[in-house]
Amino acid sequence: MLRTVARVEERPWLLLGLVFGVTCFFGFIVQAAGSVWLRWQDDPIASNYRTTLSYTSALIGDALLIPLVNVFIVGQLATWRRRPHGAEIAGALLGGALITVIVHLYQAANALLNWTMTQPYRWSGIGYEHAAFMWAEISLVLFFWGQVALVAKESPREILSQRVLLVILCGLAFLRLVFGDYGYFG
Repeated sequence: MLRTVARVEERPWLLLGLVFGVTCFFGFIVQAAGSVWLRWQDDPIASNYRTTLSYTSALIGDALLIPLVNVFIVGQLATWRRRPHGAEIAGALLGGALITVIVHLYQAANALLNWTMTQPYRWSGIGYEHAAFMWAEISLVLFFWGQVALVAKESPREILSQRVLLVILCGLAFLRLVFGDYGYFG
């Protein structure tokens, strides 16, 4: 374990590449592979419902923007080198869970059906994987913004960073794509 930490500290690009790869794998590749598999099997889910490969927010957001956000977040957190308290981590995990549940209940209540939820309040296996990824991602983002607030309180000038700006821009672009996919923007 210590060798791994030493190797990452010597080569920060290794950590950032790993963050990008893992995020892309769980946020996009698993979903895309499931979509391809269902189409190849001629499964009715793939022919009757929208799958990952039909969402711009997945093709651009999950495959590129979200992994980039995580790279910028991890890069900024590594630069600040703050030691978070357990309550900071727990708060982010709880907030991420709450937001994930609210979004999925909204999806079900408004019958926003796709291949992850083919009937209101009934998620498919890939829907549960997506919910787990969403919870992890939202928790990381909430943790990051909590750290930004704490750093701003201690030393306001330290939050003036290109990475913080890029997290904001990528996040806004992703939200725009999601809302566009669900018809909230024309």
